[in-house]
Amino acid sequence: MLCSICNKNKATIHYKTVTNGVAKEMHLCSECAGEMGIGDKHIDLFGDAFNFNSILNQLFSTDDKKLSSINGLKCSGCGMDFNMFNSTGLLGCDKCYDVFAEQIETMLQKTQGATSHNGKISGADREKIKKRNEIRELKSSLQKAIYEEKYEDAAVLRDRIKDMEKGGEDIV
Repeated sequence: MLCSICNKNKATIHYKTVTNGVAKEMHLCSECAGEMGIGDKHIDLFGDAFNFNSILNQLFSTDDKKLSSINGLKCSGCGMDFNMFNSTGLLGCDKCYDVFAEQIETMLQKTQGATSHNGKISGADREKIKKRNEIRELKSSLQKAIYEEKYEDAAVLRDRIKDMEKGGEDIV
């Protein structure tokens, strides 16, 4: 893509502004960007915010009580502790997934907005997978309803789960 200003050089900076709901996008070469005052000083605009380790540290920042219990976590397989995982963002072995499961789930929830995939399902087992996922969601809702003491809702959910597990098709 060529620079929007000079139409000669390759655009290396893509600059987008939104003013009063109107988006304006420019593709600039480094020379034209420098002349406009857009360039290296804007690249570090967020400092370390896009550093993966920094993101992990922000995600796992927590109060002192939680932190002391988390700091005690250590993988029996490779010896990795939470501080090492938190600073590197890397897990040492397959057992680390079990040891740090809660922290990983928290991180995924904060970064991805969900901890399960909700995309398309392909293949011959599509309907089975959809049904299994729906039952899993209903069971989660059932646990929440019980916790919140919404027993009428819990009974309805329980019945829907039973019908689905039997293969009943009369589910709305």
